[in-house]
Amino acid sequence: MSPAAPRDHLRSLQALRGVAAGAVVFEHLHFHSELRQGPGLVPPWFAAGHLGVDLFFVLSGFILLHVHRADLGRSGRVGAYFWRRFVRIWPLLALLSTLKLGYLLLGGPGASPHKTEPAVILTSYLLLPHPDWPLLDVAWTLRHEALFYALFGLAVWGGVRLGLALCGLAAIGLLCVPLAGGPSGWPWWAAFLATPLHWHFLFGLAVAWLARQPAAAVLLRPIPAALLIAASLAALWFGARAHLHTGRDEPRILFALGSAALVLWLVLVERRRPLPVPGWLAHLGDASYSLYLWHGFVIVAALTPWAHLPAAVLAWPRCYLTGVALLAFASSLALYRWVERPLLSALKR
Repeated sequence: MSPAAPRDHLRSLQALRGVAAGAVVFEHLHFHSELRQGPGLVPPWFAAGHLGVDLFFVLSGFILLHVHRADLGRSGRVGAYFWRRFVRIWPLLALLSTLKLGYLLLGGPGASPHKTEPAVILTSYLLLPHPDWPLLDVAWTLRHEALFYALFGLAVWGGVRLGLALCGLAAIGLLCVPLAGGPSGWPWWAAFLATPLHWHFLFGLAVAWLARQPAAAVLLRPIPAALLIAASLAALWFGARAHLHTGRDEPRILFALGSAALVLWLVLVERRRPLPVPGWLAHLGDASYSLYLWHGFVIVAALTPWAHLPAAVLAWPRCYLTGVALLAFASSLALYRWVERPLLSALKR
């Protein structure tokens, strides 16, 4: 979820980040509307919005190698690498986690007592694996990001060969998971490491490498491009459909492959010529981290008191939901403009 270097800034991927974050917003809007207002108000396909996380993970793998490719094998750059990753995700997370912690300690409506346990608080701030949800529920994904950042940091220190060895070991380990019957019943830490979602980072790394190979240019020819796009759309469709139908995570690997193919095609095209990416969507991508971390505050705060709102409001539930969605997006853009971006600028100096 890191910004690309200015010289190689890819607006299409920024737009995908905006799409991914927006999808998560709509999934949570669906969940909380069903919980508090009853079923039927939000289109059922909104429930697939959590697959935006899968797209985020693929993009994270791509962007990390895209941005830090020149750092591989330069042990003197390890400190700068980790500082850049820290600055990118931790300050805003810490700020909003503290806000949530304050709410929990004050005993706000719906507060979960277990979230004020010291182990939960500590692992929430340090992004360490833990069997319980972090202070911010959506930050569970950042625990996987942090693991990925740490492993990539080893490649920055040890070079490409070590990086390839780590990727190979990760792939072999993930391939062995279904052979062992899957992580059901495993200790929580083993299930954390064995999640199929870790394939997504590897796919993103592979795309970043493939996009730099001269032979990849063949994918810009009409027939290969058409086949790649068709394969991408098919993988996205069937992966999402199988996951939603079975509830299992394994089909998400297929969805991630489709995402990776789409990212590869967009990168190859945009390096040849600018793509007509709407400015508002690219800007939403810039603010995607703020949107991802913040929108839950707005949705929960707006929908929790639903049953106690005036009758005039209760008579227009979809209008209210539309207003909640607009407020979630608008306030997230404001958070990015007035909080996240100044924090990034100050800490990068």
